Amino acid sequence: MSWHKHFESSWYRDDHAGASKPHDDNGNVEGNYWLAWPPYITDDTSDIGHVSKVMRRRFKSREAAMAYVDKTWPLEVPA
Repeated sequence: MSWHKHFESSWYRDDHAGASKPHDDNGNVEGNYWLAWPPYITDDTSDIGHVSKVMRRRFKSREAAMAYVDKTWPLEVPA
């Protein structure tokens, strides 16, 4: 299994990609939707993994956000 629970509202994959609900600075959930996070951080605003684009995409369920992550950023398994 490549997904791990951090909180009920925050899951991460082995490569640090993630699916989570938005949280405030104190860790409190701020929305009823899910976000899909890439396994990297970039300053490139044209990249689909840039935070501005991550925050724009909203998913109704954790499973939908995870499926998007798995499709968009496939987990590379070492050979």
